[in-house]
This record gives sequence, structure tokens and C-alpha cells, in this order.
Amino acid sequence: MPTDTSLRRWPETGFSTTKIPDGLDRWTADEVAECLDYDEHLPADYGCWTKLARKLHDILAEAQNPTPLGGDGSNGTAETPDGRLDPNNDDKAAHWWDRLAPVEQAAITAAFAAEMGA
Repeated sequence: MPTDTSLRRWPETGFSTTKIPDGLDRWTADEVAECLDYDEHLPADYGCWTKLARKLHDILAEAQNPTPLGGDGSNGTAETPDGRLDPNNDDKAAHWWDRLAPVEQAAITAAFAAEMGA
């Protein structure tokens, strides 16, 4: 769980929010939705974990500059990792973290820590 010193305020949402964990900023919304076990860190009163999964997939669908799919370079895919690691892709967590409620951020932060072995 985040400490009080890790909280900051996002004026556009009004949420008090935790700082994005180091390394998570390079993850896309769908990678977070599909690869982290955040559901076990959501409180019982949150509702079904699919609510957060849908929110993350909606963020991906709304991205104006999404990360190119991996592949051979055809059809908008990226042949090299550089194309997938561009921090300017707006489906990366650094771009949408502030759109999540604090309870969602806390669940993702805990799941990311568990995934990274922290």
C-alpha cells in the first residue's frame, strides 16, 4: 500500500493518487490488464475486477498514438524493440495513470510489486 508521502494530487481528476511505480511507465494498458494479477488486490467493495480490465482496454482503444504491434514491420507493426519502447506512445501507463482511481492505482501498484518480486 502506498504511504502518505507517495500521494500527490491530480487537478484534472481531483484524485489523490500514488506515484507510478518505476518501470510501470513503459507498460501499455492492455499489458497491465492482461499480465498483472491486480484483481486480488482490489477491495471487496470495488466490484468485479473486469471493471478495471474494461477501463484499461478502453484507454487502449482511445489512444491516438498507440504502441505498434510487434511483427515484421508490415501493417503498422514494429520490427524492432525501439518502436515498442517509445515513451511517447499514449497507451503507456505514464500517460493514463492519472485517469485511475486511487484504489485502482493501489491494486496495480501491489500487483506490479508482486510481479517484480518486491
